[in-house]
Amino acid sequence: MSHNRVTGFSAEPNDSTPVAQGYIRSPYMSRVSQAVPMGMKDSDSLMLEICRCPNISLAQHDENHPCNEIVNVQDYSWDGFQLPEPWSGDLDSAPVLCIASNPSINLKESYPNKIWGDDVILDFFQYRFSEDRIWTKNRRVLLADGESYHNRSVAFWNNVHRQVERAYGRSVVMGVDYAMTEIVHCKSESEIGVNRCKTLCAETWMDTIIRLSSAGILMLFGSIAKEWFANQVGEKLNRAGVRKEVTIGGRSRLVVWLPHPNARGQRNLTSVLDDHDISLIRKTLS
Repeated sequence: MSHNRVTGFSAEPNDSTPVAQGYIRSPYMSRVSQAVPMGMKDSDSLMLEICRCPNISLAQHDENHPCNEIVNVQDYSWDGFQLPEPWSGDLDSAPVLCIASNPSINLKESYPNKIWGDDVILDFFQYRFSEDRIWTKNRRVLLADGESYHNRSVAFWNNVHRQVERAYGRSVVMGVDYAMTEIVHCKSESEIGVNRCKTLCAETWMDTIIRLSSAGILMLFGSIAKEWFANQVGEKLNRAGVRKEVTIGGRSRLVVWLPHPNARGQRNLTSVLDDHDISLIRKTLS
């Protein structure tokens, strides 16, 4: 499998005939995936649309499709193919939405695949961190046997959780005080395929995700999220910091950019932001 990376958010095919060219960019433009039940919330419908993104089948055998590399990290013909990860937590109500590059993959995890039903998929992502669900335990994933948990918690989740606690200045509840999403929703290790597909994936899904989120704070982690923000609003973030009154997704929000949790050097929110920025964050959350 080739891991050729194409950097940058530009140089994708002309948008004028996306379906004819083998690209589907806009959410809800085509119900080529399985139909979703009537009466669902917009966020439920969007969640299932992302899980069954039509670009997966389009990209599988098309080496020129931006998603070809990341889709072929897994075997799409396998029933256990792990679906794209739309977000985790209560997108509709969480005051903070954390945004990173793409979700890592763990084939030993009990995780939505091609044969899971809609109700279980929705429950998994909406209540992934709830104590009254089995999906995780102390940020450790449920394994495929449906009974045991990984012996280690997910390091990325731990780091994000600590950053959000620093933002609030108190203990927080995952999935309630904050939700998490990604610029690219397909899963891979070490961001394989992300640079190549990030433009198409962001253009297809991110605007609608942000619009449906009530979060007053968008917390961006790492360079991929930073590039997405610059592409959205035309403003580059040269250092960790806060941007207030940014209109994005149809409402004014506070945007916080932090280094990726795996970055070298200082990355703790209370170390890289000044007292004024931290005060703005906590005032927004109060």
